[in-house]
Amino acid sequence: MCYRGAKFQERVYVPPEITPKTKCALCGDEGYRFYWYDGYQFAEECECHMKAMNEAEVKRSGVSQDLTLDNFYTYHPFQQEMMNKAREYANSGYLSGQWFYIGGQVGCGKTHICTGIMHELIKKLPGCKYMMWKDESTALKAVINDHATYGKRMDELTKASVLYIDDLFKTQAGVKPTPADVSLAFQILNARYQDKKYITLFSCELSIRNIIEIDEAVGSRMYERCKGYNLFIGRDKAKNYRVKDLYEGS
Repeated sequence: MCYRGAKFQERVYVPPEITPKTKCALCGDEGYRFYWYDGYQFAEECECHMKAMNEAEVKRSGVSQDLTLDNFYTYHPFQQEMMNKAREYANSGYLSGQWFYIGGQVGCGKTHICTGIMHELIKKLPGCKYMMWKDESTALKAVINDHATYGKRMDELTKASVLYIDDLFKTQAGVKPTPADVSLAFQILNARYQDKKYITLFSCELSIRNIIEIDEAVGSRMYERCKGYNLFIGRDKAKNYRVKDLYEGS
């Protein structure tokens, strides 16, 4: 029997109540495990509770639940390079306040890689948010004269601990981003650039050099903060895994 005042060299966990409907045998679905140590009772978060919190954070972020680093396959050297940088960034690179950028070939796995990084960072940093550039920028421009709504939505983007901008400056082929798009990008990125606690991930069909040519103020901030984690996958339709069967053997 465990009681206050008893001395133990190791933790002694209190057995939970288990029923046929119990999902977690470690805590009896309480979310916490109770144990005795050195004559005192303590509680710790159960693995199932941490997993549930992580899953809830993934849903709140808006990011896909299916794309992780664990299921990103590295058949070719360019994929291995993507994976190596993603792992390095998710493990420690973000700690320096650097951002992560991957641009280039359509369908090469840019979104998968960035989403996988998000999954890893969600475990460490609450308040992550996914932004599909084309959809969100259109919605923001539509409410720009509604100061309350616009301000609230901008706060969600500028103050998210981790913001993943997917398909930045996505337009129809050959069409440049509008001045309104450039202005919006500057507002978001400049606010985040000012404070190193805000982490930003990007996927884009353009290189950062291309973005500097579109707008130097936006591109130079991105270039500075993405140093060390700036990838560009060269144009090659064989790297588009949505249509890879068309080019196999060619």
